[in-house]
Amino acid sequence: MRTNRWLLGLAMSVSVVALAACGSQDDEAKPKESSAAAEQSPGTDSAQDKQSQQGKPNTKDIPNVVAEVNGKKITKDDFVPLFETQYQQMQMQAQQSGQPVDEKGLKKQTAENLVSTEVLVQEADKRKIDVSDKDIDKGLKESAKSGQMSEKDFLKAMKDQGMDEKKVRSELKNQLKIEGLVEDEYGEFKVSGEEIGQAYEQAKSQQEQMAQQGGQGQQEMPPIEDMRPQLKEQVKSQKSQEATQKFAKKLRKQADVTIHL
Repeated sequence: MRTNRWLLGLAMSVSVVALAACGSQDDEAKPKESSAAAEQSPGTDSAQDKQSQQGKPNTKDIPNVVAEVNGKKITKDDFVPLFETQYQQMQMQAQQSGQPVDEKGLKKQTAENLVSTEVLVQEADKRKIDVSDKDIDKGLKESAKSGQMSEKDFLKAMKDQGMDEKKVRSELKNQLKIEGLVEDEYGEFKVSGEEIGQAYEQAKSQQEQMAQQGGQGQQEMPPIEDMRPQLKEQVKSQKSQEATQKFAKKLRKQADVTIHL
């Protein structure tokens, strides 16, 4: 079972990793860096600026039903924790880049991500992809361990993000269903030696860039053999995300979807 990066990302206040990626890399769904905030009315700017200073986006205008997928409702309670976490991450990036957070674009992206997740879950249910309580317990332990937290602290972090234990377990069950669905559709992803080498060179290049930006001396990269297991999992994870994204788009075209934002 792979570590559930989606839940871990929420707990650590970073952008969505596993299934939210279904929409985050889609050019049509990406919030574009723009001066959209400057185009809003002065009154709206003032309210949103005040909320931004508190680290919270404007959610008052979110409808109780954000979207419907084949008759299944995605509610405001489903939407807000994910949206607020992504907003906090983008706000940190905005402070570094000087670009304002495009709340309107981010709301659209978040809704698209949730729709992608729902169409995948519905397909997993059709194929009777089974996830047991034992699978959920294991996934919860792995997510906590990856965040270097106890299970208790992990659940507390999730609660701080607006998700109680029942909701966490429900979301984790859905994510594990989707992992099973992707494996059922595409089989096990193979990783070649060439792909591992490319991932190593990319990691090396990123480390060099970070060292230059930080004005620090570059640390020596471990030999590729020492990193091979980690790099293999990284490449498999990337392939899985790309396949999930592709499959979600295919299912989306066949689904009856209405977004109310």
